[in-house]
Amino acid sequence: MAAPDFVYNSHWSIRPDGTILIPPTTDWMCGDLCQRAWSIVKGLTAYYQYSGDPIAFIYIPRAVDYILDYALTAPTAAWPEFPISTPTKGKAYGRCDPTARNQLDLCAITGTEVLRAYKLTANPRYLRLAKHWGDVFAAKAQFTDPESAPWNRYVDPSVVGWSDVLTGTTALIVEFLDDLLAVGYAGEGGALRHARDAGRRFLNERMLPAWWVQDTWGRTYWDWDNPMMCGMVSMCADHLLHHPQAYPHWQTDLRNMLSLVWHRNGADPNSHGDMYSGAWAFPESSVCCGTSLSYNQYTAAPTLLHYAALARSDWAREIGRRMMLQATYDSLPNGVVKDGLFGDQVATGEWSNLAHPWPLCQVMEAIAWLPEAFAPNRENHLVRASSVVQTISYEKGLIRYTTFDAPPGVQEVLRLAFRPTSIRADGHQLHPYPSLQRRGVRLAPLPNGDWMVTVRHDGHRHVAIAGPDPQADAGPDRFAFTGAWTRLVDPATPHGPLVTSAERDATATLRFTGNQVRLLGRVGPAGGWATAWVDGALQPTRVECWNPTPRDRQPIFFKKGLTNGPHEVKLVVRGEKNPLARAAVVAIQGAQWSAAEGDAGYGAGAGPRGPQRLIFGYTGRHDYVDTHGNPWRPGTEFVSRVGGGVDTVARCWWRTRRSMYIGDTPDPELYRYGVHAPEFWVNLTVAQGRYRVRLHWADTPETPWVEREGQWQPVSRPTTVAINGQTVLDA
Repeated sequence: MAAPDFVYNSHWSIRPDGTILIPPTTDWMCGDLCQRAWSIVKGLTAYYQYSGDPIAFIYIPRAVDYILDYALTAPTAAWPEFPISTPTKGKAYGRCDPTARNQLDLCAITGTEVLRAYKLTANPRYLRLAKHWGDVFAAKAQFTDPESAPWNRYVDPSVVGWSDVLTGTTALIVEFLDDLLAVGYAGEGGALRHARDAGRRFLNERMLPAWWVQDTWGRTYWDWDNPMMCGMVSMCADHLLHHPQAYPHWQTDLRNMLSLVWHRNGADPNSHGDMYSGAWAFPESSVCCGTSLSYNQYTAAPTLLHYAALARSDWAREIGRRMMLQATYDSLPNGVVKDGLFGDQVATGEWSNLAHPWPLCQVMEAIAWLPEAFAPNRENHLVRASSVVQTISYEKGLIRYTTFDAPPGVQEVLRLAFRPTSIRADGHQLHPYPSLQRRGVRLAPLPNGDWMVTVRHDGHRHVAIAGPDPQADAGPDRFAFTGAWTRLVDPATPHGPLVTSAERDATATLRFTGNQVRLLGRVGPAGGWATAWVDGALQPTRVECWNPTPRDRQPIFFKKGLTNGPHEVKLVVRGEKNPLARAAVVAIQGAQWSAAEGDAGYGAGAGPRGPQRLIFGYTGRHDYVDTHGNPWRPGTEFVSRVGGGVDTVARCWWRTRRSMYIGDTPDPELYRYGVHAPEFWVNLTVAQGRYRVRLHWADTPETPWVEREGQWQPVSRPTTVAINGQTVLDA
């Protein structure tokens, strides 16, 4: 099946000049197949609503069809026609071997993304198989042992060689079942709902109270028995954020489990996991990936921003904001990704999913939850949607889109370069309200002239937003053409003329004044390839005009972030096409550009300003409230370099509550726990300002005593305390 290499495997290399190579590959490099599908489908679905780029309708079906055609078990298997999520056996290209370590939480991710692909493309095969997988999950669930998850971790535990116990990533299976229930499918006798409820109970009663235990969130990756606490933790947290009503203590549970990641993953001295310029940076786990400190921030930061939006947490917002800014410095314009702390390639030099599909997915998520800081200035974008956006068009002063469904509470968030004058849903005018408790819109200005627009349109799927857009537009007459081009007026479309060519080296040149430009064209089954040049510089991209179905006035090339002034963009027809195209036609229908300026900033100076109180070594699920009514949370925001592969909680925390008498305090509970290490440091995130730091110690019976001059005295333990690098205590 014709598809880009990243659909089939993650094995790649990229030269310093940006040239991408596919080295001799092995079966192993297909191992993250279904995890990779998650980043491709989720990321491109979000990218499509953000940009209107029809490339999503190429890559998403390619990724999903490969799994459905080549990576399912046999109809007669114990888990019939089920995803083979981690095919580390069999050919890297071709049919996957069903005897591989087939991991059920990743099978569930596949179901979630195949269902998302159905919502985008309306392909009935995707829905049929997603329903079938839900039925299989429900049929295989066990309900007799409340101490265990309803499922094992693997389809066949005998081929694994390590524990098959499913722990916190039960959340991924529950998320898939929730998605099926949301489209109205509950299975025979409500079987999916029963299985979903069992999974929720297990998470609430067994996993979330054990948030600090390594195996609760660890050992969830596909390739080795690793105490991994990175991407999967965020995926599990995303499920809780999608369904907070099902998890009564979600606010403290999520804060605890997410903040534990950077503490645990910074244990290896060789990783240098720590805080840099105020941003947490940490490796994939305490046992791997060296100084690869960027793509792990991609996994965590968007979840923190999502949590911040729901919990109204300045703490989470600022941590996520800083982490995302730090992470996005790893990408060079030519596509090289330097994920190493010291400016080198570590994991991204070998794993393409970590360099591009996964970061795209997570950048879209970060923009979605912090659009006022992260969405680009003076542009138009739909950044967040509670329903999949099936179609969207960005015209001058008119944005139209259609969602898969419109249940109660359905909302989209847009950042626009203009204040809308009309917003309609299925032709009905929506009116502004300060709080969207019903159908309507909420408008909020930004200091650069942009507007944040939230649209709620219960019961209506088609939305149109109109207003005085500052961008300019023009048809193909604005271009200068050389070579063999044909002007066509297609009576079947209302989109005006188009100019087409399939001749190699035919050129179309647009001159404009502004800081951004979009070229619009027709894509379809006969579409070919072109090369783009901006101001005489070759652009590191291939202009793709093929698409499975014809689509008019699609953005086929973007260029943003230009200096404001005169520019030239040129397309050169290559006379080439991908193997699926019927011809090599490039069809131009117009362009849009803008000279609008303004900067809304990235949110610098934000963060929590109030007191932050932490009890180190405390593993309680809920905050301790002292006699003055002040909450104290578990202290997780610290680094202790105790060694690679070491569980810092087991090594450094006095987590067993001391029951002996503690005097001279109205709150002895503050002193019943603690941490110990030769050296450790606490990284607290605050807004700009002056703060008071107060540290608490307790002298406990575990402290050895010696007799000096007839008196028993505790053994001296020299301690140095520094705050922001300045020594404040040396005793």
